[in-house]
Amino acid sequence: MHLLLDLDLDTAIQEQPGFYNTALVLLSAPVCGPSTARLAMFTGLPHSFIVPIRRRMILAELWTETEVHCEEWYTADGVLCARYFWLDVLVAEGLVTREWNEAEGQYCYGYCPHFAETVH
Repeated sequence: MHLLLDLDLDTAIQEQPGFYNTALVLLSAPVCGPSTARLAMFTGLPHSFIVPIRRRMILAELWTETEVHCEEWYTADGVLCARYFWLDVLVAEGLVTREWNEAEGQYCYGYCPHFAETVH
């Protein structure tokens, strides 16, 4: 795993045209919940595309089997903070991991370009 500081978020997003569909799934999840079937029906994307996203989001504890947690996307004033949203897209794509760090008492993100290949 590499430091997240090594990741240029803007470049990573621009170089991955498939991020649009992943972003669509994440934006749909607060409305549909984390159900593969409901997300597939709502977005029109195949189950096979949604299943690994769902698995990564649950592994990162951003989703549970029944809930979607996207509170970090918004400021206290309710304004969307695009940086946090796109960071979660990278988690969903498997390029970034999110793990609880007991010593720091918070979630930590790490850049892991080969993580997507290991989570099927």
